[in-house]
Amino acid sequence: MAKIHTIAMFPKLQPDTITALYILKTFGEPFFPGIRNAAVKFWTTTPNGESPQKLEAEGYLLIDLGGMFDHHTENEASGSKKECLSTIVAKYLKVDTHPSLRKIIQWAKRDDLEGKGTISTDNLDRAFGLPGLIMNLNRLYPNDQHRTLDLIMPLIDAHVREEYKRNIELPRIWKSLLENHKAEIFFIKNGTQKGAFVQTDDLAMAGFIRNKEDTKIVITKNNSGHTNIITKQDSELDLKPLIKEIRLKEASIKNTSIDSNKLTDPARVDGAEEWYYDTAANTLQNGGAHPQGVNPTHIPIEDVVNIVKNIYR
Repeated sequence: MAKIHTIAMFPKLQPDTITALYILKTFGEPFFPGIRNAAVKFWTTTPNGESPQKLEAEGYLLIDLGGMFDHHTENEASGSKKECLSTIVAKYLKVDTHPSLRKIIQWAKRDDLEGKGTISTDNLDRAFGLPGLIMNLNRLYPNDQHRTLDLIMPLIDAHVREEYKRNIELPRIWKSLLENHKAEIFFIKNGTQKGAFVQTDDLAMAGFIRNKEDTKIVITKNNSGHTNIITKQDSELDLKPLIKEIRLKEASIKNTSIDSNKLTDPARVDGAEEWYYDTAANTLQNGGAHPQGVNPTHIPIEDVVNIVKNIYR
């Protein structure tokens, strides 16, 4: 096959066709040189009735217009409706089991074969679900499919990148942090539940640990010295004893006074302004994700970890 200069596809854009286009452009370069930067054109039929094979030999790659990537033809040949364009493309490129693509392929297949891109019956969920928005864009820009692609493709890319981070990057980083003693798993509640400490600037790491390790509490310290404590909200872990000890320790180190009647108050209290008790999220924040204007805690991280261990032992 010649170097790909153009991808031709049907003008009515759907979740499946957009996903297949994304997979081709993102993962197809080793199989189809030039495809990453190939132009996209919209045809309802091939020009002058030319065969897909002839066009492919000239550097066109057709999707759902006959040729090597047409799920209608493949399903008819097999006698069963089990493939969508995204699954055919992903299998050809050998990325059908790629962790980053698993969900997006399942979504595209379900939307194409079952018409259930958005399962929820809630009117708001359906109105703002991606299949519905794609349909709206098709109606709004019937003659400008590139505009629809320009709006939807970055959303798919954001999802795929996040899946890569969750499934590949964060597990690798977490393992390295444990091996280099920048992270620790410990037990609370008489050994029945887990907690964790991690030193990292990655804002996604705490949530990753909470889900992967099923921890009820995670202590994070970033490189600026800010320390935050988050919980798994369904654990119903009472943070009042912890915020009391943390605030007393903070005030003691700074040699400041603190009202003993306000030690478990939500938000901030005078004398230990470094800590914000968020009762809605059940977290103790020493600056949170964006600590501008909040000083790092004066409490050594080892002491914070030990306070947590002692209170919830």
